[in-house]
Amino acid sequence: MLRFALLPVLAVAFLLTGSDTARADVVVVPRDNDADQVVVKTRPPTVVVVKHKAANPPPPPPKKRDRKLGLHFDVGGTFGPQVSMGGFTGALRFRPKEHIGIDLGSGYFAGNDYLGFYRTEVPVTANVLFFLNPQHKFQFYFLLGPGASFGRVDRVGEVRRMIHIGGQGGFGVELRLAPAFALNADVRGVVRHRVDNDPRPEFFDGTRGTDTSAGALVTFGGTFYF
Repeated sequence: MLRFALLPVLAVAFLLTGSDTARADVVVVPRDNDADQVVVKTRPPTVVVVKHKAANPPPPPPKKRDRKLGLHFDVGGTFGPQVSMGGFTGALRFRPKEHIGIDLGSGYFAGNDYLGFYRTEVPVTANVLFFLNPQHKFQFYFLLGPGASFGRVDRVGEVRRMIHIGGQGGFGVELRLAPAFALNADVRGVVRHRVDNDPRPEFFDGTRGTDTSAGALVTFGGTFYF
């Protein structure tokens, strides 16, 4: 009797093991180079998605070098019906902020003064530059700062030495050709007063003398940034 009861069970087991539902053939589809997952197919049709660990992202681009220090050089001159002087200056430029620059410089100028005598001057300046659009290659700026000048005038039978204290202000443009180099041009107005111990006035207008003078200076040069 037990023998007859096991026959249906064996028959069902045979059918199950012989059908497609009992087979689990696994087919792995190769991962596409542009995909971030692997697809695993089984038979009967069942799709299993295995997440593939993404490749390491490319390293970030190198950080832009912050060039805050530079050397500035320029040539310039002041010209008029009576005064004609030209020379050069050099300055250490510090850019603590992209909108701000600080120039500490000196130079040498030579030419003829308003009386026609040969004159030389050594200026010492400290200017603050305000850059309006530092994110562009073509930048506009204003400058303002104090200064001093040590002059020598070769007159007939006399060498007169003078010391001036004053300030200058103006505007200019900087063309940033490369991160490390720029061209500059500006126009500056200069006002100063003589402070040495010589009691004789420097300038005469008829019967009136004065030690205060003003003028304009045009410069063109370049800056090397580090």
